[in-house]
Amino acid sequence: MSFQSICYNILVSYTQAQSHRRVSKLFDTLLVILILVNIAAMMLETVPGIPAVWQYELHIIEITSVILFTIEYALRVYSSAEAPSHHDKPYMRPWQKRLDYIKSPMAIIDLMAILPFYLSMLVAFDLRILRVFRVLRILKIGRYSRSMQTLVTVIRNETHSLLAAISVLLLFTVIAATCIYYIEHETQPDVFSSIPASMWWAVVTLTTLGYGDAVPITPLGKLFGGLVTIMGICFYALPAGILSSSYTAQMQLKRDRFKDTVRKVLDDGALTDHDMQHIDRVRELLALDEEEARLIMRLLQHHHKGAK
Repeated sequence: MSFQSICYNILVSYTQAQSHRRVSKLFDTLLVILILVNIAAMMLETVPGIPAVWQYELHIIEITSVILFTIEYALRVYSSAEAPSHHDKPYMRPWQKRLDYIKSPMAIIDLMAILPFYLSMLVAFDLRILRVFRVLRILKIGRYSRSMQTLVTVIRNETHSLLAAISVLLLFTVIAATCIYYIEHETQPDVFSSIPASMWWAVVTLTTLGYGDAVPITPLGKLFGGLVTIMGICFYALPAGILSSSYTAQMQLKRDRFKDTVRKVLDDGALTDHDMQHIDRVRELLALDEEEARLIMRLLQHHHKGAK
């Protein structure tokens, strides 16, 4: 096996051999620890007094993190040539696969997490504003969190529904801001100075937050504000309902896939150690709770014995 294949099996593949799987888990664990340490260091840098005392240590953590993240990014780009071709592009060349990976969301996050450090070294003017991109390093944990990956899948599947719901929310926000402007402008010209300024009131009222920095004082304005609050409870629940129902359906789909795997193994005969390892691997890939997986297996085994 070539070095490129080994890197791909450790960094990317979910069907690697047992030996590569152990190394992959160890690599993932160490990288998650590095990300958490890096984020903690970034937060401590903003605490008064700590940078002056721990400046050297914090700088070492930053340098070490950037070096390791750079090596990880380079290896992922290099090994992405081993990825299987897409069904719609069956004859992709290695450079095309690498380019395809570079354009992927996680690769962009990896690049943005290290790019500010190198830009600050290469460019003469102050680039401290780019340090805000360091917070993107926390998103790197999404690669190692099955729950986060499930949420991303849900958002991707419900993109059209979410966009439709958000469009309705934006439309209603503009309508609410326009109405409250014409109702309250003469009474409070500083607070509701324009329709764009009134959109802040519309957002905090529709979301039922109510910070209190902008409130209607006329009877008609109060009546309209109450109506907007009630409508906001209905409208702003739409995206949450869409995500909730889709997330539940996605988890049920994972359970069904796990059940299908167990049924196939049971139909082939007695459970062997190899079968149990395969079932456990599928459970990990589907991010199912171990106790829940055992319960599903016991129910299916009982049903299988009863069917015989």
